[in-house]
Amino acid sequence: MALTYLFWGSICVYLLFTLYFTTGLHRLRNNSTPKYLPRVSVVVAVRNEASTLQELLNNLVQQDYPKGKLDITIVSDRSTDGTWNIIQDYAQLYPTVQGIKIENSDPQMTPKKRALTHGIEKTNGEVIISTDGDCSVPAGWIRSMVEAFDDDTGIVVGRSTIDTTKHSFLHYYQGLDFLGIMAANAGVIGWGQGWSGSGQNIAYRRKAFEHVNGFQPVAQRRSGDDMYLVQSISKDFGIKFNADPASFVITQPVNTVKEFINQRTRWSSNSRSLWQTNIFFLFFLVIAFICNSVLLIGWFIKQTVFIMPLLFITKMISDGLVLFTGSARLNIPIRTKDYLIWSLAQPLYIPYVGIMGLAGQFRWKE
Repeated sequence: MALTYLFWGSICVYLLFTLYFTTGLHRLRNNSTPKYLPRVSVVVAVRNEASTLQELLNNLVQQDYPKGKLDITIVSDRSTDGTWNIIQDYAQLYPTVQGIKIENSDPQMTPKKRALTHGIEKTNGEVIISTDGDCSVPAGWIRSMVEAFDDDTGIVVGRSTIDTTKHSFLHYYQGLDFLGIMAANAGVIGWGQGWSGSGQNIAYRRKAFEHVNGFQPVAQRRSGDDMYLVQSISKDFGIKFNADPASFVITQPVNTVKEFINQRTRWSSNSRSLWQTNIFFLFFLVIAFICNSVLLIGWFIKQTVFIMPLLFITKMISDGLVLFTGSARLNIPIRTKDYLIWSLAQPLYIPYVGIMGLAGQFRWKE
């Protein structure tokens, strides 16, 4: 009987969280027209992105933002392919583009944080916008991200999605899984709180970045620079989620199940510091871990097996509230068969990546 109460209790708390996310998504508001356009610095840290960087740079130099108020800085972090040559070519062709080359590691700060810090220090934009080297951005991206700022806003989190044009099931699965993460984060931001975001599409005021002392407080943390910025800046400044289609970023998927699990394990590892920074977020992750573990082991326990179908359906409906609301609000279509398979897979992979993330068992990008 005690196990039955525990199982139902965890599912009910999970349902309350999904209602919190869903109502937050409905609270998101459209951008307003700014009183003026501030100077913007786009800072992108890349490592061995020769195969995708040219597309991103083409997107950046074709932005509809005033060129006199824009600079683009690409930081090559110990790249060993043709990344630096591509950066140099664009810097020679376009006055708004500059490159920074990092050739050695620094024990005082992890590589990506160090690369971003170098880039930010070499720029003077009032607003800093970042993405990743394997992303593509629309022509109105910068303008839309700027328009999301109110007077009290310190950070804006943008929407990004997985490129599924190759019609691979693994790519569709990643897209659906990433939508769940993004919709939950957007829902939290709809309530004026900041849990996390994606470095693929993020903007913040320089004064807010300097207020939290940049990346220095987490200089040794291997991952989670975007989560740190969202949480630290939103404590003292306003936070917005930009759901404007003109700002939507597309990122490349990983191509194997092994890479996918490694990526999610790396993301999961960020939870190890949450007990110091955001207990509410940590509580949700614990509940999500328990729920998925329950749906995995409950079938093998005599006292609970009879309630498992109802528990599974309840969780499936809870997830559907967030995913389908997020799909409509963020303009990311969902295929029903992908959602059904995703729902079945959650109890298998969530407990695994949760445990491996806590143990730090992931491989960083080479």
